[in-house]
Amino acid sequence: MRLTQTLRTLKTPLLLGGIIGLSFGCIINLEPLEPCDTGDNNKLDDNGECVCRISYDWCDGSNDNARPNTGESDLECCDFGSGDSVGTTSTTDTDTDTTDDEVGTTGTETTETDTETDTGTETDSGTPPPDDCSAEQEGFVWCTHSDDMGPQGSEFYVCQGGAWIEDPAYMEESCIFDGYNFAYGCVDDGQDVVFECGDGSGDDCDDSLTYCVDDDVIGYCVWAKETWDSCQDFCENVGIEGVTYEYGECDEIDPDDVACECCDADDPDCPING
Repeated sequence: MRLTQTLRTLKTPLLLGGIIGLSFGCIINLEPLEPCDTGDNNKLDDNGECVCRISYDWCDGSNDNARPNTGESDLECCDFGSGDSVGTTSTTDTDTDTTDDEVGTTGTETTETDTETDTGTETDSGTPPPDDCSAEQEGFVWCTHSDDMGPQGSEFYVCQGGAWIEDPAYMEESCIFDGYNFAYGCVDDGQDVVFECGDGSGDDCDDSLTYCVDDDVIGYCVWAKETWDSCQDFCENVGIEGVTYEYGECDEIDPDDVACECCDADDPDCPING
């Protein structure tokens, strides 16, 4: 994981039927790091001079604090094993798989898609932040999980007063401010710390959870959090295998096969016909 000043929120997509569509929340930009003109793993300080990013040092072994941001200087910074680079964790055990859905046509010519979201139960703790942080890093943020690991079980930290302070409430408040109900957690995508946000109760759950909240909304489990989605929105805007429909509702006639049912006005038994 990586030190960064950039935050953004991401609305978790509809996962029904294995069809993924991304919808971004707002981007909160807290003055992202500006790299030097040449070299890697560096940034400009407040004086416009080039310095190495946290946990990196000048590749030539020099103890210089800063160097002029010109082509005449060697501005290459190297990681000598201190752990500020992305991807230094062991392979995650987190499984977040969406299985291919069986799409069928009923005798009433309506089409159903099942929710088969396997969130898994094992999580990797990720990479914690360093023991302390400097005054220059005040307000910087840290997420323990990479993009590949997903947000489940992640921890979010802010540099405050020389220490990394875990602040899960910041994620929740940010997602709620952007119009969502809760935060699944955070990931570091290599550039930003991203908050994954969702709608629903946000209660803890396992992948056996699937039920109709009401005639329109289906509830299911994503990243161990109860998530709600509108079947009407799914059928009308996402659809099944690229085909969208005029009407959608949550069907739980069969408790073992709760699904969003989609149909069009030309289907004689579609509820849209009254």
